[in-house]
This record gives sequence, C-alpha cells and structure tokens, in this order.
Amino acid sequence: MSLFNWDFLEGLIGSNVRVNRGGPESQKGTIVSIGADYFVLQNEKGEHHYYQLRHLKSITKNTKDGGIADSGWSEEDSAEDFETLLQNFKYRWVKINRGGPEKIEGILQDVSNDYVTLIIKEEIVLIALSHIKSVNYNAPVSGESDESSDEKSNENSNNSSRARAQRQSSRGR
Repeated sequence: MSLFNWDFLEGLIGSNVRVNRGGPESQKGTIVSIGADYFVLQNEKGEHHYYQLRHLKSITKNTKDGGIADSGWSEEDSAEDFETLLQNFKYRWVKINRGGPEKIEGILQDVSNDYVTLIIKEEIVLIALSHIKSVNYNAPVSGESDESSDEKSNENSNNSSRARAQRQSSRGR
C-alpha cells in the first residue's frame, strides 16, 4: 500500500517533481499520467518512466519551475494498473529499476500475476513483479526523424531480438 493516494497525485499532473529524493531511482521530471497503482514521469530528456506507487518513498514538488507545456503524452502507453501496463510492453526492450544493483534490461517476453520474464542475450530471467520499482521502454522520442546508422542497426538488433522472444514464447506454449 502506498503512502500517497490517487487524489494527491492527480493534483500533481503537469507539475515538476523529484521522485525519491536520493538513490538510483531518484529522478526529476513532470508527472503526465496516473493509473490505479502506478504513475508516469516524463524526465528532462522526454523519456517516460512508469513507477509503481508501492515503491514511492517521496515526491518533492518544485514550486519555482513550471511543468512541461506539451508533454507529448500518448494514452496508448497507459493502462488501468501496473500489470496491465507491462502486458502492453511485451516484446519490447525494457529497462527495469533505473539504477543500482537491481537495474536490468532486456526483451519483456511475458507477464504473469507474480513475475515477468525477461530475455537477456541467451538467458531467460524471471523477476518478481513486487520487486519492480520502475520501468521504461525504448520508444522513439517525438521530433526525432533522422536516425544515425548506429541507431538503425540497434533498432534492427532490437527487432530481431523481439522476433526471437516471440518465437521462444510460442514454443513454450
């Protein structure tokens, strides 16, 4: 159960805040949306990070700075709850837990009631849903149309990894 209620967070939509005052999960940004058990923070780079409310330790509102005028927020990346949100991220490259020793990234293969399955190179890793503090996925930032050849090769690599994850998922059923 989170210390912060939904009504309080709803009042912070569009506000500049710092989430979790220190440590690897600390981050500045603007709250752009909230779900039943998570909220979405757009950081200063324009990336969206999805935080589970039960892991939220503190929120500091910056009263001097205004929020982001146009966040570019898309409702397609929202869901009723955190588990459903993760279902929407299946077969995408995700980063779980921003930093520190619990940081991990790979292709999200599956989501169940208790854990997620992540593919990292040749390994399949199960992560307890209750231990996921935050997640974001590798989405194109709006306004970036010119990609370098390195970014295109990374995208092709991610697409082949996604296809491999889908094949492995279908074999296991």
